[in-house]
Amino acid sequence: MMKDNRLQQAKELQEKVKSLQQKKKRLENEALRKVSWENRKARTKRLIETGALAEKYFGLEELSVEDREKVFQMFSGFVKSKRVEKN
Repeated sequence: MMKDNRLQQAKELQEKVKSLQQKKKRLENEALRKVSWENRKARTKRLIETGALAEKYFGLEELSVEDREKVFQMFSGFVKSKRVEKN
């Protein structure tokens, strides 16, 4: 009788451990998704801000994508060299 009770308790504990492990895994996945979402959100904001500044200072509104790329290529080396000097 006592042995049966202990076996039942052991099974219940094993089920609880399994349930908690599954919950932990779900919470970890949710946390990873949230971090990924926040990173994408921050990147999107940064891209929009950068695009707005590029249009403001370079008047890119009327240019095609290819022409805008050429503008950025022209300034790329200069910007990168200045960024390296700061660090």
